[in-house]
Amino acid sequence: MQLTLKSRPMLHSRIHLQSVCQPMPLRSTTAAAPSVIRATPNERPIGPESGGQRKQPPRGGDDEPTVGRKAGHSLGKVPAGGSQLGRGKSSKRITPRRNGYQKNGTVTASPAQLNRLIMACRDLTSLDQVIKGNDHSFDERHVATAMNRIAMVHDRKNQSQVDMAQRMMQDLSVVALHQVNCMDARCLSSVLWALGSVGGWIYFAATKLPGFNAQDLSNSLWAFAKLGIEDDAFTAALLSVAERKLPGFNAQELSNSLWASAKLGIEDDAFIAALLSVAKLKLPDFEAQSLSNSLWAIANLGIKDDAFIAALLRVAKRKLPDFDEQALSNSLWAIAKLDIEDDAFTAALLSVAKRKLPDFTAQALSNSLWAAAKLGIEDEAFVATWLSVARRKLAEFNSIDLRQVSTSIASRDKWNIDKGFKDRIAARSGNKGGDL
Repeated sequence: MQLTLKSRPMLHSRIHLQSVCQPMPLRSTTAAAPSVIRATPNERPIGPESGGQRKQPPRGGDDEPTVGRKAGHSLGKVPAGGSQLGRGKSSKRITPRRNGYQKNGTVTASPAQLNRLIMACRDLTSLDQVIKGNDHSFDERHVATAMNRIAMVHDRKNQSQVDMAQRMMQDLSVVALHQVNCMDARCLSSVLWALGSVGGWIYFAATKLPGFNAQDLSNSLWAFAKLGIEDDAFTAALLSVAERKLPGFNAQELSNSLWASAKLGIEDDAFIAALLSVAKLKLPDFEAQSLSNSLWAIANLGIKDDAFIAALLRVAKRKLPDFDEQALSNSLWAIAKLDIEDDAFTAALLSVAKRKLPDFTAQALSNSLWAAAKLGIEDEAFVATWLSVARRKLAEFNSIDLRQVSTSIASRDKWNIDKGFKDRIAARSGNKGGDL
């Protein structure tokens, strides 16, 4: 099998938080279908993106990882039997007073008061006392606040402080695991940041990952890609476990893992090769969106695996009628990016895309024209339909779309596009055309 991966920079842990319990910056805030990144004249599209910052996970619905409760699991509360943190039942309860703490074995603080009490701690020792004394009252917000406080107050240059912070984070991770389904995006992203900041992922990987099943592993990889988390230690541990369990992955889990690998820029050749090997056997089970996402992923990773690509295109060709406008645009971009010469597949893809062009977004129209120009497509019916739709939606094109359209048109003299439209695009984009 020929497997070639393009060079990518190594990953580093670069997760930032501006204040306590604030969510880490997400690369996307919507759950729409992925679309292809917009390209400048000198930089080609590199993958599905849409809206805003245009960083997108696989679309929702059947193609989004299924996460939730499993039968027999009661999440959201710490299991009965006492405290999960530190000294357990023997811990003294600490309650707030106007002039300090009152140790009396009971808790009288409201949830808001307890949160303020956690935030008021300025060192690990006082924070540890509050956590151990009130852990039975912790909800998901308190867990997120406490984790963030640990990350912010410990001295990273003091090894004993680092060790204490990691121990406290490990204890809180037990509670967090039981409350994860209660967490909204703000709490969850704050927990993820805190774990990454203190090194909690190393503990988590070492103690939990071996027990993950295929769906757990796929969901975790997908979540890292969605949230833009880059943590070398956890990712390496995750891939190591996932590689051994790849034969148990279903089609959706394989597609999501391949998509996430591309988003994260995974450079583990052995994992990618194993993933493609298993995915190739299960391609007939891939849905239309999974096929499109997988084609985008291998293009974005720069993979040259002729056998896998040929098998994927055979399956995709049969399911092209099920491709929506975004999947069609993504697929056009991918075959152009990979310089695929498959006239039968390209013709079938253009035929379906031509019928659905009226549903394409401005970005999808721009990317599709770029792909057609790069592939040297001379399909007059496709170009005419594209032009008709683009005229109606021209107000929706932003400056990046317009520059890409201008460059694409300038590269194809044989396309029957009137000078008035060309001039209008060039004037609005400020682009005189150029090489693709």
